[in-house]
Amino acid sequence: MKYIYLILIILLLPACSYTEVNEDYNYLPNNSLRFIRTEHDTSLLINKDNTYYLLLLNKDNINIDVDYLIKLNNVKSNIKAKREYYLNKDLTINSITFKINDKVEILFNNKKFCIYIKNLDQDNYSSCDFLYLYDPDENFYITLNNNLLVLFYQSYTKFNYKFMYHLSTVWIDSYTIDPSSYTTLTISRDNFEITSSEIRGKTIHKKPNS
Repeated sequence: MKYIYLILIILLLPACSYTEVNEDYNYLPNNSLRFIRTEHDTSLLINKDNTYYLLLLNKDNINIDVDYLIKLNNVKSNIKAKREYYLNKDLTINSITFKINDKVEILFNNKKFCIYIKNLDQDNYSSCDFLYLYDPDENFYITLNNNLLVLFYQSYTKFNYKFMYHLSTVWIDSYTIDPSSYTTLTISRDNFEITSSEIRGKTIHKKPNS
């Protein structure tokens, strides 16, 4: 009887074999902005109508192919792109506008995504719909308004007491950006959605070959 059970198990093995399903980290929904955070820096990847834009805030921190590479600082990059730009003035590419003045602004699907950068800061964020705090230091302080929809900042940021108290006085959703997950902001005409996926495998964001 043992041998019969053994033969049946052997015969059933191919039908019950396990197939590993790899998560597709390369997929980025249309009308979306994704934070790519590593231990070294943060980059922002945008997909608009299957055209990919990468805003490189400082260091080259990812291996990726995109349509447009926008560099905030004059840094060397190994990223492959059809066109490269330095963001030193207002820049409109297709239907997305990038601005730099007292902050970095991305005008995208009728929403304004702002980036706080210490050396640009003039504490002027009242017109922002979304705000990302890029590497604030321990003395960091800005004024937040209730019209701000979402505040983003990297995990384990140590805010001082003054800003923590101010943050408690406004009604703003907040999300942390972490190297162990990818946070994505998807903006539709009348709404937005924020999702975050934990890393479970190889994580290279690359524009799919057409």
